Formats: sequence, C-alpha cells, structure tokens
Amino acid sequence: GLPVIATIIVNSRRHRLDVQRKVAPQRARSGQPVEVRLAIENQGRGSAPLLLLDDRIPLELAGNARFALNGVEPGGHREATYELRPPRRGHYEIGPLDISFVDPFGLAQTHFEVTGSTPLLVHPRVETLALPRDLGHQRTMSISALRQLSGARGEDFYTLREYVEGDDLRKIHWRSTAKRAKPMIRQEEMPWHTRATVLLDDRLDPHHGVEESSSFERCVEATASLADLYHRSGYNFRVLGAINSGVPMSRGTDHFHRCLDLLAVINAHPGNRGGPDALLVRLAELEAGTSGEGTLVVVSGELGEEATMAVSRCRRRFRQVLTILFPSHRYGSGATRDRWEGERRLHDSVGMLTRSGVRTIVLGPGESLASGWSSLSSRTMRGGAKTWDQKPEPA
Repeated sequence: GLPVIATIIVNSRRHRLDVQRKVAPQRARSGQPVEVRLAIENQGRGSAPLLLLDDRIPLELAGNARFALNGVEPGGHREATYELRPPRRGHYEIGPLDISFVDPFGLAQTHFEVTGSTPLLVHPRVETLALPRDLGHQRTMSISALRQLSGARGEDFYTLREYVEGDDLRKIHWRSTAKRAKPMIRQEEMPWHTRATVLLDDRLDPHHGVEESSSFERCVEATASLADLYHRSGYNFRVLGAINSGVPMSRGTDHFHRCLDLLAVINAHPGNRGGPDALLVRLAELEAGTSGEGTLVVVSGELGEEATMAVSRCRRRFRQVLTILFPSHRYGSGATRDRWEGERRLHDSVGMLTRSGVRTIVLGPGESLASGWSSLSSRTMRGGAKTWDQKPEPA
C-alpha cells in the first residue's frame, strides 16, 4: 500500500505554492556576482511535501541552482538563494523553475513548472578612463581634464569658482554662495564643446579572434569604457555602429544605460557583398553634418586606406578626432607573413592619421585601454612596432 499512499501525497492539491524570483542586479558587468533569490509561499490549506527545486540557467552561466526544501506548511515561507557569475556580456534568461514533489518514503515523485523566466542583461567590462591632460597649443575643450571658460553663454555650467573683481554679477550662483558664505561664479561652456560621438566598427571583416579574446570584444569593451567616461564627465554623447544605428545624442543615467544595453547584445555583421562599405557610409554621414562637433572617437579592428582617409576628412567637422585600433592580425592565428603584412598596413594607416591630426591608440592582446588612453596626454602613440616585435611568433 505504500506506493498508493505515496502517489496520493505527491498529487495532493491542497497546497498552492506562489514563487517569486528576484535577480539583483538585473544589469550586471562581466564577472560581477549576481544574486538570485527564490521566495516560496504556501497559500493553500495543506502542507507541501518535500520539494526539489531546479532553476534552469543557461550553460554559459556558472552556478548551482538546485535545492531541496523539507516541505512548506500552510501559510509558510521559504527562501533559497544562489549566486551567478556571468563570464561575458549578453542577454540571458534565468528560469523557468522546475519543482518536484517527493513523498516521505521516496517512492513517488511529480514534476511541474511554477514560474516563468527572468531576464539578466550583462554589460561589457568597463575600464575607468580619465579625460586627458591639456596638450598645450593642441588643447581643446572637448578633451581637457579641466573645464574651460568659453567666454560665451552656454546652456549648462559644470564648475564653480570664487568671484573676482570684474566678473559678471549675473553669473553668481546664489545657492552655492549661501552655502559657502562667499560669492561663487558659474563657469559656462559652449554646448558643442562637450559633445562626443563614439563610432564602433561592427563589421565582421575587420575583426579576428575567438569570443572574449577577439578584437571585436575588445572594441565593444573600449566603446563601453568611453561611454562611461563621457557619462561621468557630463557630456552629451552618442554611440553609433557602422551598421547598427546606435543610440542618439543625449546625456544622463538613463541614456548611459541605453548605450550599455545596446553594447551588451551588439554583434558583428557581414557587410553587403558588392554594396557600399558600411563604415565609409557612416563616416560620410558624420562628415556631411553642418554643425560643429566636439569629439569623434572611432573604435575599430583595422582601417583600410579608404576608411583612413574618411576618418581624416572628419577633422573638417570635429574639433578632435581619435582612433582606437585593435589590429585583427594580432588577435588572429594567421601565418607569420600575413601578420607582418598587417603590421605594415597598420603603420601606414597610423602615419596617415597622424599627419592629418588624428591621434591613434593601437592595442594588442593583454594591453590595457586605460594605459593607452593615458598616453593621449603625451605626444606618443601607444602600441608601436617595438611592442609587437617582442611577441612570440606561432610555430
């Protein structure tokens, strides 16, 4: 008779379970621990038997999501918590939750799903960057670490300073004056000086490598780091792709999250075979703008001769143009001759950009973006031939 009794126990419908799943944070960074909490409440009139919980998680996420609960009395509450560490950016679905009821004798078991899935968005890794120091006569307001007084009335102010004789009294910031007990003056800028455009080359051809160690993933992480920099600096900025339409110009925390949400799921796409090059089209659109702009940063794996000239022409519109390159031949596994040919093309491209007034950072595997970005405060190019010569060649 035990099998009959066991079957009756596990199929009893006197218990009614309500399960809630909470993921914190719902937006995470690669490698950041994510806590998943399951709250279970028995809203029925009878006790639930032994529960076996199995919360389905994607194979890419590491974590143990299986638990056993020794029954839940009527009106009772139980909680189960586990941790995930997403290894890379992307959109993941956690769940659904499977519950199995087991009788005390271990003879019968029933199984069903009790709740749906919960999304988890993992943003790219972000390196903390700082606006470069002033570059003497090459200094611009768009890259200066110290906000510069423009002499014109702008829409926003970013810093305050003490009043000196001769300042316009209309620029006194009265709230700060009352708080500090001394007159404080607003320092204003022209709005376009603090506008930045980050162009990510999301074409498939210029990139090589596998997953996290690919040149495209490094480009995505660099773009996310630049978005973080301009967000912290109070800039209006936008993120564009050569193919993807990106996120339009704006500012603020919500805008910053929209940019990172895009970068969490963006992929490299093959261009239109036989059609116009997507990067050239996007650069032509940027060059054709009529209003002045502050900064343009192009993040790519490799720039061909036409793309290099197109980036150089953008100097007509943008006050400052920068390029960050992750050369595809340094991330791939091609033959030695092809890799040295790639170095020759890279040297020619960087030389052309430098002569056009475009500053360039070149980074290989394992090289930090933050270190390369800090070199913008000097007059040297990061990632030259000497660094590449020291790397071992494949057999």
